[in-house]
Amino acid sequence: MTGFQFWPALLGFPLLLLIYGLVRRRRGRGVVFTGPFSGTTSSGASAGFAEAVVWAGVLCLFVALARPRYGYQRLPYATEGLDIVITLDVSTSMLARDFSPNRLSAAKQAALRFIRGRPNDRIGLTVYAAEPLILCPPTFDHSTLSRFVERASIGNLQDGTAIGAGLAAAARGLGGSATTRRVIVLLSDGMETAGMVDPITVAEAVHTLHGDSIAVYTVAIGTEDDPYGVDRETLARIAQLNNGRLFDAYSARDLAGVYESIDSLEASTLPPEGLFIYIDRYLGWLWAGVILVLFGSFLRWRVLKIIGGGE
Repeated sequence: MTGFQFWPALLGFPLLLLIYGLVRRRRGRGVVFTGPFSGTTSSGASAGFAEAVVWAGVLCLFVALARPRYGYQRLPYATEGLDIVITLDVSTSMLARDFSPNRLSAAKQAALRFIRGRPNDRIGLTVYAAEPLILCPPTFDHSTLSRFVERASIGNLQDGTAIGAGLAAAARGLGGSATTRRVIVLLSDGMETAGMVDPITVAEAVHTLHGDSIAVYTVAIGTEDDPYGVDRETLARIAQLNNGRLFDAYSARDLAGVYESIDSLEASTLPPEGLFIYIDRYLGWLWAGVILVLFGSFLRWRVLKIIGGGE
């Protein structure tokens, strides 16, 4: 990526040309430029060439003033940006068709949109049923992460709902994170049926170990009369203990809104266009400008000396 740090300086060159043209026209056509800021009467191709060389040097000086630079994109350092883990329930209840086409598919599509909107954050994926599985640790390789999300399915883990185990696995996946802000998005559509440890106890342990550096946002999927009985009270308590909040999702549109809200609450600390390292390239233009101006002035001096009959 190339550009100028102070591109308005480039406008100075045509402005100077315009001023010179007006001054020259006012003084008459017999005036030939001897340098960028003065004139004298002369003629001949040599004088014209000398003038062109000086103006080329002046152009180089204006380019140098605009500070040309070359930049290349870099990945954020380990301490920059946010680390996020999406924790997805893959128990059989996620096949319910009250969401189109079903709860799991709607949750995956919402997660993929969320991932596409956070190009500068490390994002990972954990799934859980009766036991948890870290499919992808937090990474900048969002293409690979998206493939893991798309392939997340029901039946690869023993059926059941172990919310506490899913939360513990997500927090473990953030254990090596060096960022000051980490986020867990925990989705569930049921109640704890298979866990060895109470989810509230796990949430308290996460807060004790990580303090305010981890925020847990919980998402309750399903309606109030859902036969699977999503445990909103437990999910709300988990979020409360870990600097987050509970979101209710009664439809696929609600799920999309949940991720939009989390986007707002946990805005990326990095610019959306990415991070760049820039290398200045003005020095060559500066030297070229100085040399051309001096060389053109020397040529002009030689022309005047010849015309004047000097040795």
